[in-house]
Amino acid sequence: MAEEHRCQAPEGHRLCANNCGFFGSPATMNLCSKCYRDIRLKEEEQAKTKSTIETALSSSVTAAVASAAASLAAPVESLPRPAVSATAPDACSPPVSRTGAARVGSASG
Repeated sequence: MAEEHRCQAPEGHRLCANNCGFFGSPATMNLCSKCYRDIRLKEEEQAKTKSTIETALSSSVTAAVASAAASLAAPVESLPRPAVSATAPDACSPPVSRTGAARVGSASG
């Protein structure tokens, strides 16, 4: 029976919840001071990373929305018009068959 009491923490003291061998306290979620500090640092680092990611995403989304809004707000007249060549055939006229044109011009008879 003496061995049972030797491994257990004295009354009022609890071992660290991480089972590191040190004593924890209810004020530190039953963790020892080292494990509690490590967990708090990890939580703060995760929160900082999360806020950095959210800031980056919101700024890129805001920039994309502003760019899209600016392009939609631009008047149609300011958009560049495609260059039309003077020798290019009209898109609305029927295509001319080169073989048919040669036969019409060279027909003898």
